[in-house]
Formats: sequence, structure tokens, C-alpha cells
Amino acid sequence: MKNNVTMPLGSIAVVDKVEKDLGLISAIFGKSGGRSKNFIGATKLLLCNRIEDTVSVRQIIPTSSEEKFELLGIKGGMSERSLYRTVERIGKTFPVLLDRYQQKLKEHNLIDPDQIADFSSSYFEGKDAGVAEYGYSRDKRPDRKQMMW
Repeated sequence: MKNNVTMPLGSIAVVDKVEKDLGLISAIFGKSGGRSKNFIGATKLLLCNRIEDTVSVRQIIPTSSEEKFELLGIKGGMSERSLYRTVERIGKTFPVLLDRYQQKLKEHNLIDPDQIADFSSSYFEGKDAGVAEYGYSRDKRPDRKQMMW
């Protein structure tokens, strides 16, 4: 008898929708995989991890099910070594990938001319700021004077 598998599908649905509607993942990462058969699938796995699980790369494979690999298009499972190779390849080609990403955003008119930076959870830390005496330490450490806004 086969055991039932329970897993969240939200991140997989988001990644699939972005790929289906915009072709974003294959357009950005498609030519970077070299001879790797599961490069796009591994990239989707890394994206899903970042969206939902946020575990270390070392823990992605042990915490993922075979069904998740199948849904992401990874055939025959995934080894830790292959996943690390994917991370390494993404790191080495990052400037090119970033350029492709920006071109796709421009192509689909997803760039807003009004950029608003959110500094709502920033803080200053130091010994010389007199105003820091009125703040509190976000680390719950009275020896670290911080000013938050």
C-alpha cells in the first residue's frame, strides 16, 4: 500500500504560473545549464525553497519528497552534489542572469518608474549617539544602544 504524501503546493504553483504566463524561468536560466539535465528543475527547487521552506541548501533534498521533484520536472531524483553545482553555476553566471531578468521585466512592462524604498525597520547602533538612550535594543541587550524607526 502506498503512503500518502502531504506537502505545500503554494510555491510550486507560483513558480509554475510565472513560467507558464511569462516564460521567466526558462528565459533567464535556460541557456545557463550546460549539459545538466535537471538544471531548470533544480533552479525551480531552489526558488521554491526560498519562497516557502527557507532551509539551507544542504537540507533541501532531505526535506523534499520525490513527488515534489516530479512536480518540478526533476527526473530520477536529485543529488546534493548536483544541487550544489546548480548553485555554483548560478553564482558564476549571476551578472548575465541579472541582465536577462531585467530584460524580461522590461519586456513585460513590469518596471514601475516610482520606486519606493522601505526603511521602516532600520536602526542605528553605537555608543556616541545621545538619542540612542531613548531607544531600546531590538536584540534585547541593554549594552547595545540602538535607535529604531
